[in-house]
Amino acid sequence: MNFFHKPLVSVVLASYNHARFIKQAVESVLNQTMSDFELLVFDDGSNDGTPEVVEKIHDKRLRLIKLNLNRRFHPRNTGIKMAKGKYIAFQNSDDVWLQNKLKQQVEFMEKNKQTSVCFTRLEMIDEKGKVIKNSWAHKNLAGENKNNDAWLRLLFTSGFNFGVASALARTDKVIKLGGFNESMVQMADYDLWVRLAGLGQIHIINEPLTKMRIVKGVNFSRPIKEVYLRSTLENVDILNRYTQWPVNQYLSNIFPEIIPKDNKSANIQYAALARFAWSIKTPHHSLFADQLIAKLLNDSKASKEILEYFGANLKKEFIKQRGKLKLINYE
Repeated sequence: MNFFHKPLVSVVLASYNHARFIKQAVESVLNQTMSDFELLVFDDGSNDGTPEVVEKIHDKRLRLIKLNLNRRFHPRNTGIKMAKGKYIAFQNSDDVWLQNKLKQQVEFMEKNKQTSVCFTRLEMIDEKGKVIKNSWAHKNLAGENKNNDAWLRLLFTSGFNFGVASALARTDKVIKLGGFNESMVQMADYDLWVRLAGLGQIHIINEPLTKMRIVKGVNFSRPIKEVYLRSTLENVDILNRYTQWPVNQYLSNIFPEIIPKDNKSANIQYAALARFAWSIKTPHHSLFADQLIAKLLNDSKASKEILEYFGANLKKEFIKQRGKLKLINYE
């Protein structure tokens, strides 16, 4: 690799114990129709021969970084810090890209400067590469393209699977946001997409240019009890992004019928958002609302503001909702 040349795209691939899939994942990047990229492969302490497979692949754009202790460092955030490209993409070590994925995304991003992150549609495959038509991963696939206010509303109320391996983002914006939340293990990519939506548009290329591999009993996001519990807690943190920069500046546009237009107080806006979250009735929305209202009530200035605006019934509703709180909805 010519270290004096700055590639247009940096591809960060994190891997752990994927010796049987890593070669195909890496080669699907190296075989892209656009070639102006660097590929940073981070092996996160594999003990199944994964790095040895990568070492046999010779390409000047490829660099292997071995992290000796699993989960000691955050591979993607380490890659973000090392990235030289204008754009950054994240490949998984068991997923596959179609050859024109990067080309189509880069062309779109170059023409649409207001877009902060661009995804593709997903196609699910099994461990042998056979297409899967129905799986747990199909349930929350992102819908049609829409404006960012609509995206941010749906990201708050529903949740989508964009697929981290399908993403291409502007590196400077990812860096500005501090990269991935390192405390999250289930929802870190979703958390980043919400924040990126606060800095620019989301767009999906309407072609399945990314193949997401579903391996029975192995995928870290598969629907089992501990995943639901972790996801519930992490979703609360994601909902809190709506009370933080950069998303909080758009609340009245995202929720025009919910956020009071006659009062610019952040405390009143946040209380209105919490009341709306109560109405959605999922464990993470209920817990988010509970924590937010409790925080506001415990602040003398904020408490005075919200109780004067919404009345004493707000505190009564808080007490009622707290008595019904469920931390997990797993069936």
